Amino acid sequence: MIPSFVEAARLPQTDRDQAAPISDAEGRATLALLGELRHDDWARPTDCVEWDVRTLVSHLVGQCEDNIHLRTMMRRQLTGRRRYPGKIALDAHMAVQIDDHATETGPALVEEFARLWPRAVRARLRRPSTLRRVTIDSGIPGTPRMPIGYLLDVIYPRDLWMHRVDLARATGRPITTGEHDRQITEQVIRDLALTWTGPPIALELTGPAGGSWLIGTGDPAGVVRADAVAYMRALAGRDDDVRLELVSGDSTASAAARQARVVF
Repeated sequence: MIPSFVEAARLPQTDRDQAAPISDAEGRATLALLGELRHDDWARPTDCVEWDVRTLVSHLVGQCEDNIHLRTMMRRQLTGRRRYPGKIALDAHMAVQIDDHATETGPALVEEFARLWPRAVRARLRRPSTLRRVTIDSGIPGTPRMPIGYLLDVIYPRDLWMHRVDLARATGRPITTGEHDRQITEQVIRDLALTWTGPPIALELTGPAGGSWLIGTGDPAGVVRADAVAYMRALAGRDDDVRLELVSGDSTASAAARQARVVF
């Protein structure tokens, strides 16, 4: 084992109290980016193939509304099944979110996000423990059911974080990172370790959002290094050509790291 690397599978899951400041920080970072957007940015394509910048922001607004009003979430799930029978459940739900905001301008959506995101964070925090323990279908084929608490505390901040990266890349803005970014990355790596089936590896992610972790059980087959934000994009399926450096060991380590995926 490598002493300076943390066993990722032993990391604790972010809980309700920890999730609130992480979500607040990510909301502020996203708003700072949204505030820089100009008229010619809204139609730019993003890494989310079907979405331009305006459409992606409408999804973020729709996500806030779903967090605040469970009836809105349920309505969109039911409407999505009827309106988009050819899409998987999650994609159909998001398509309805976007439909609901199809006529709004980019700046209007930014104002809505600024108003709704703090309310969404508070609403997630208030969900009772009995509800949080209930498991639900993620809407992604082949993905196991997840507790609602995990969705509220881990997935929603992660989703916004990745979409901020999408928006920054689409509009040529820098990706700012801080302490909360590292915490989000850590939870992604925890999930990676809990579902890992490849050879054990030592993973070193560079940059302010990075860290050093052991993935898998036993002595690592190799040490793999990558930029933290770039590797998060790879785990989300957004970059199959991410630069992975095999620092030492067997090439099976970097091959396994390249093939890995995590739910975002």
